[in-house]
Amino acid sequence: AVEYENEYAGKFRTALSEAAVEHIIPVVRLRADAVYQYAVGVEKADGEFAYQARGEFATGAPPGILASMRSKTSGRSSQDIIMADYQTKTSEGWRKRIVMMDALGHAVWNYSLAAPNNVYRVLVLPNGNIMRQMARCCIVEATPLGEVVNEFAANWTHHDFLPLEDGRILYIDRRYFSFDDSANGGDSERKVLIDAIIALDPATGERETVWDPLDFWDIRDISQWGARNPKRGDWLHMNSLSESPGGGYIISFRNLNQVISVSPDFKTVRWRLGGPDSDFAFPNPADMFAAQHTAAELPNGNILVFDNKAKLPEEEGGGYYSRALELRLDFESATAVKAWEFSPEPRMYSDIVSSAYRLDNGNTLINFGTSKDAAVIPIAIIEADAQGREVFRLETIDPPLAESARIAPRRYRAYPGPESIMGETMLSAPKRR
Repeated sequence: AVEYENEYAGKFRTALSEAAVEHIIPVVRLRADAVYQYAVGVEKADGEFAYQARGEFATGAPPGILASMRSKTSGRSSQDIIMADYQTKTSEGWRKRIVMMDALGHAVWNYSLAAPNNVYRVLVLPNGNIMRQMARCCIVEATPLGEVVNEFAANWTHHDFLPLEDGRILYIDRRYFSFDDSANGGDSERKVLIDAIIALDPATGERETVWDPLDFWDIRDISQWGARNPKRGDWLHMNSLSESPGGGYIISFRNLNQVISVSPDFKTVRWRLGGPDSDFAFPNPADMFAAQHTAAELPNGNILVFDNKAKLPEEEGGGYYSRALELRLDFESATAVKAWEFSPEPRMYSDIVSSAYRLDNGNTLINFGTSKDAAVIPIAIIEADAQGREVFRLETIDPPLAESARIAPRRYRAYPGPESIMGETMLSAPKRR
């Protein structure tokens, strides 16, 4: 085993049990610009470790775009590790990293993405490998050391994917579709983007379209288009796919301001929430959501979304803000009402990207992934409890890039991370200076 510690970064142990003459033991979850003390030893029959070698090592400066990133934290996350992407767009193109942070918001693992396209969903698999989805490219599985073990090409992979127990991978795919829109005053060959769900079998490479919106709705029916489509160029903009606790799937359509539930076999749309032909009314208009992300059904049956475009009351100046929103669905009255929400003070407006995930302890990890005025209000990851109280906040800004919201720092999503990156055990938690 190797034990290594820093007074403020915490103490860790990584142990191996295989018999060998030489061992290679990964030392991970390290902060940059830090000095660590270490000890190497073996486990005795009584379970205690006898350490024969001791020393210290120093870590280097933050790499790449992390070197210019400035963070401010308050509180402590209930998660030992938070995982997120970090992206900036410059005149030279996108710069991207996947980052894991400790409970105090310090980067302790990162991986640079060299591909030119954006990174969407990131997932830690049961085997410890990290699967990521690259826009218009592929789905890639790599070890925590960055070694690619699988890469699955995709036509136009978009926004989300979902590994299934049977080994297949569901992912959102985009394609262009042309139709005659002259009845609505449009072109006779209107070209639009539509999304579908593809099932990929990694063992055979075979792909099957398991859900296609054209099987359920008529794209020529203008009532099936949302208010976000004045030019009718991007029909649904599907941006999240998640499993329902009781079976089936929850799908989010950003451009329809709508969330739907589909059956496990994808053959039935069970209900539609918000947008065209919603099966639920909103008694309080303030409970409606728009341009939402990461829609999910909670174990209690409620629906949690990151509501990108909530409307402020006119008496509060109108305009928009963003929030995490939980809705309770009443199937008898066919209504949806707010059960919980969180919006920070001062309010933030993340018009694109962003995420909200319910944690096992009942808290919610919320990513305000963009800022309309990044020079004043940084992007932020916030953990809020069931009473709507903020328990942790990580604000991030990249000063050279903060003058324009469209090239300022951006996070697509933030997730609760794994308990361990490469088998390490945390013996003592990090301390705030």
